[in-house]
Amino acid sequence: MLLQTDTRRRITLPPNSGIKPGDAIDLEILEDGRIMLIPVETIPKHQLWAWTTESKHMIETSMLDPSPSIVIETGEQEEALVKRWTDEG
Repeated sequence: MLLQTDTRRRITLPPNSGIKPGDAIDLEILEDGRIMLIPVETIPKHQLWAWTTESKHMIETSMLDPSPSIVIETGEQEEALVKRWTDEG
């Protein structure tokens, strides 16, 4: 597909590119002069902890845990669970 830049060096991507207005794109210029556009998702700094190798491993492991989920329905159950976690930790 041939695209042409406008006077401000902009191009318009076709609708079937999958990129929508407002999407974040990483632009990489390769050694041979080719340009690669890579759609990215940005992660807020306060959420970066979840993307460490260690955290991702712990999350993957927890997803494989066959134990049933705990449903908290009362304040007393909540307090008991918090006490259990703080007493174990």
